[in-house]
Amino acid sequence: MYLIKHEIIAPATMLRSFVQYFWTLKVERSTTNESPIRTFVDDSSGIVMEFALDPEGYFPKRTMVYGQTTTPTENRDNPSFLALGVLLHPAAIHELFGMNAHELTNQRIRLDEFSRISFTDIISSKKNIPDIIQVLSAYFAAKIADVKGQDTFIRHCIQHIKNRVETVTVKELCDCYSISERQLERKLLTIIGVTPRHYIKTIRFKKALTLIAGKSFNKLSDIAYQLNYFDQAHFIRQAKDLSGLNPKLLQSQMNIKVANIIL
Repeated sequence: MYLIKHEIIAPATMLRSFVQYFWTLKVERSTTNESPIRTFVDDSSGIVMEFALDPEGYFPKRTMVYGQTTTPTENRDNPSFLALGVLLHPAAIHELFGMNAHELTNQRIRLDEFSRISFTDIISSKKNIPDIIQVLSAYFAAKIADVKGQDTFIRHCIQHIKNRVETVTVKELCDCYSISERQLERKLLTIIGVTPRHYIKTIRFKKALTLIAGKSFNKLSDIAYQLNYFDQAHFIRQAKDLSGLNPKLLQSQMNIKVANIIL
């Protein structure tokens, strides 16, 4: 038996072009024999802070910045925890910090090291989650104020993929934007952190997860057909590659809708 509480907190209006939302997740379990905490491959980067469950206050155990991922993860170490996260839009790491997003792909870096600010000390002085979110909001507002401009090409490209996720191909993107495949790959690797093919695969899988969570299908082959997978076996392989689970297990374990967490 275990207790799960989660919350999605909308960012201030000025942050919304870069920050999708803040989130909290509290899990209380007696043993590590319960199902592990899993993450599926998502199209977003962000920040995650893990706190010790202490009635005296919020003491961060880990504060990490993470980039795009290409493989799912599994964690059995912590039976109980409290986490606070910031889910960023796909291009936000590059636009806010001016870095090559591919350098952060499949990586986690301590927030203090990444930002060169002692967030651990600042957060430890706060007494509640809203105060911590206020600190993070002020930090992102200052970064946004320094942004010289957003990459409209990449943002249009992302929207094109989402609008036509069932059938979109790399060739279609190249033809639409009059760009070579090599140039497109270089741009997405730099600004988002993954290749166009991987990004399309990820967005298609996220659409499949929406259908699975909503139970808006009669059988798995319906999802495979709707999203233009080659066949049901292809869809099952993709699900395992990107989540570590087959679609039926995914359906039974998608109990929360927070970032890319499976619990």
